[in-house]
Order: sequence, then C-alpha cells, then structure tokens
Amino acid sequence: MKKIFNLLLLFPLLFSACDNEEIEMFPPYIFFTYDVDEYVLNQANTDASSFTITGSISAQGLFEEFQIADILIGKDSIGDDPNWQFEYTVDLKGKTGAFDIPFRLTDRMGNTVTKSFRFLTSGPIETYKVTMGAQSSSNYGFFFSFKDKKVYSVAEFENMKDEEGLCFGYDTNKKQMLLLSPTELINKTVLTTFKGTKICSFCEIVAIDNVAFDKTQFDKVENDAFLRNLNPVEFGTFPSTLVEDDKTYLFKSEDDSLRGIAYVQSLQQGIGGQIELIIKMQKQ
Repeated sequence: MKKIFNLLLLFPLLFSACDNEEIEMFPPYIFFTYDVDEYVLNQANTDASSFTITGSISAQGLFEEFQIADILIGKDSIGDDPNWQFEYTVDLKGKTGAFDIPFRLTDRMGNTVTKSFRFLTSGPIETYKVTMGAQSSSNYGFFFSFKDKKVYSVAEFENMKDEEGLCFGYDTNKKQMLLLSPTELINKTVLTTFKGTKICSFCEIVAIDNVAFDKTQFDKVENDAFLRNLNPVEFGTFPSTLVEDDKTYLFKSEDDSLRGIAYVQSLQQGIGGQIELIIKMQKQ
C-alpha cells in the first residue's frame, strides 16, 4: 500500500514537468504545387507569354510577412490563418535564358525560410524510328537500349550486363502486349528465366491541359521542355504499361535523368508480334 501511495504522490510531479516542457514550434514552410519547383522554357513555342506559380505557405507561429520576387505581403493581408494559398504569374515575354523567382517567408517568431522557383531552358531531343518484336519474334529484337539507341534480340539482351532501356513483350498469361521495364520480364510472364536489374517506367499520355495528345501533338514536340514539364504527380509512371495502336507513352530511366515519349505507329498482337515506334528522347 505504501508503494502505491508513493506512486500517487509522484504522478502530479510528472504531469507538472510535462506542463512546463516547451513544445518546439514547426518552422515556416513554402510548398509549390505538386512539389515541383521548376519550369522549363520552351524556346520553340513563342505563344507562351506567362506561367503562374501556385502553392501554399504554412507557419505555426503565424505569418509576419511573405515576399514573392519584389512583392511584399504583410501579416495584415494574410491574417491569422497558419495556412495560406498563393498564386504568382510570371511574364515570360522575351525570356530566353534561365532565371529564378525568389520566395521568402517569415513568421511572427522571427523564423525565416527562403525558396526559389527556377525557370530553366530547354535542351535538344533525338528522334528514332524502330521496329521491335515480342519475345518469340524471329525478325526483330525486343529490347531498345538507352545507351546506343539500338534494338537487341532476347539472346543478345541476356548477355548484357548493364541493360538500361525498354522492352516490348507479350504477357503469355494475360494475353497482353506491353512496354515494360527489364525488371518486369518474369513478373509479366514475358521471359521466365531472366529478370533485368535496371528499372524503366511508363505511362500513357492521354491529354495535356484538357487537349487530347494525338499524333499532331506528338509531332509538335521539338525539344525536351515538354518532357521535363510533365510533373510526377499527374504523370506517375509504372514498370509496365499496356500498349495500343496510335497511342503515346512517356518513359523514364531509373533515376529520371532521361525521359522520352514513344508513339505507336503500328502494332501486331501475339507472342511473335511486333510494334513500330517513333521515339523522341532527351539527347544525352
């Protein structure tokens, strides 16, 4: 009973210690929509006159001031809400080189955070027309190498040590034609004895800004600005994708340092089927 009594005396002291302990406040935070902090200027598109940066700011210590470029927004305009949405339209007329738009946020505790939204310049792309065969095709290889931009047969591919590229195959279980990563060959029952080590990922491009992405839109891609501006939230990629005739697919290398789009010009079904692709990818 004495031990219980001692514990009861101790509890108020513990609670008192917790009450006196200061809880550290979260620092202010600047967030750009989709967590994307860059936009690539398309120098081949003279119609792009502006770009609107959107995002939000948060500050547990409430806002003292928020600065976008040379615009200063004080606490009287923001109020006492710890979260606030913002928009800022950047004039792109005459812009040909890279530049930054600085953001700075200070809370009422004196904590300051800075972040920049970067405008980058586009780079060149390369275009390739290739015909690939599924795993039992006797005429065409099924692996397109990102390294030398050539197509290799199953046997040639199995002897490669650094197989970074994309495969075309037939899922024998689901009876489906696929573009797939070398790592998915066993999972998709394309090859049963070999699994690659390099990841490539894909997704279909259906529309951009509510405009259908067809062959006409594909032909308009003249540099890598379009590829680099496809954000990873709206265009999340997966290690394989079903393929259809007259469709376009985004693909990425494992570290996302290389992006490309592949338009399906023709498609023949089956384990010995084939696909004709027009590929546009970043020049390495």
